[in-house]
Amino acid sequence: MSSGSVTVKTLDEIPASPTLSKPAVRRLSRQVAADTVAIGDLMAVVIGGLLPALIYAMIGNVKLDQVLVLQTTLIAGFITHLCLRFRGMYDTTRMDEFPQKPVELFIALSCGLIGVLGIGLPLVLRNIHVVVWYSAWMSASYTLLLLNRLVARTILKSFSIDGRFDQRVAVFGAGHIARRVHDYLKTPQLGVFFSGVYDDRIGQDRINPEGLTVSGKLDDLITECRQGRIDSVIIALPQTANERMETIVSKFESLPVSTHVVTHIASDVLDSDITHSVSSLGPIGLLDVKKKH
Repeated sequence: MSSGSVTVKTLDEIPASPTLSKPAVRRLSRQVAADTVAIGDLMAVVIGGLLPALIYAMIGNVKLDQVLVLQTTLIAGFITHLCLRFRGMYDTTRMDEFPQKPVELFIALSCGLIGVLGIGLPLVLRNIHVVVWYSAWMSASYTLLLLNRLVARTILKSFSIDGRFDQRVAVFGAGHIARRVHDYLKTPQLGVFFSGVYDDRIGQDRINPEGLTVSGKLDDLITECRQGRIDSVIIALPQTANERMETIVSKFESLPVSTHVVTHIASDVLDSDITHSVSSLGPIGLLDVKKKH
């Protein structure tokens, strides 16, 4: 099944929750936080290249082409940023453990410096010894990159513990699937807050809620989403309820939330130590458990 803003996920891909009764705090955007770190990385490369050049010019009494030096460092910073992003160094899944891999930082920085050398920009700076400048640039920028990541990780971990990056997740559909989702969301590492279970069925039509308190019906859930109190909705219904599921999904299309459908519980199908991901073949959802060798 496909619908505009719907993402299909397995239960093992759903993040975890710190607590069910956390007090309200001012929440921050994970993406904005990651972009702030990215700006710091870019500035680390630029400043790391400018400072040695300026110091060399002052000590050696050399006249610099300041525009060209700035251009060179900016391009190197941009290449470094692209390499870091490609290598997943701005992943927002675990804000309490924001990526800080010295080897990845060094490789990305090396690509940035080699990139500008490859297009010949530093070579026209004839008044600066390229080898000396590159050595100083590499050393200064790498130190600043490590410092930026260390400070960022400390701050982001503190914010994460305070719940500022928590994603509020509600489950529609009481039953054993919702119970499994709820239990999985209780682990605190990933910063996801379980906002409750909702279900339309009442009386004898209601399935066993597995000990969960049902917070309301579909209309109540829609109201909560419209008022900005929920970030994501997980629809946890049996596979036999495809038509009902499609109707429910359509009601969330215009709401400011992400919508997810639990297609199955992977641990019921596969061993937990098997790495897998979700893909699709046209309209058919697939659980990838092995790649062709």
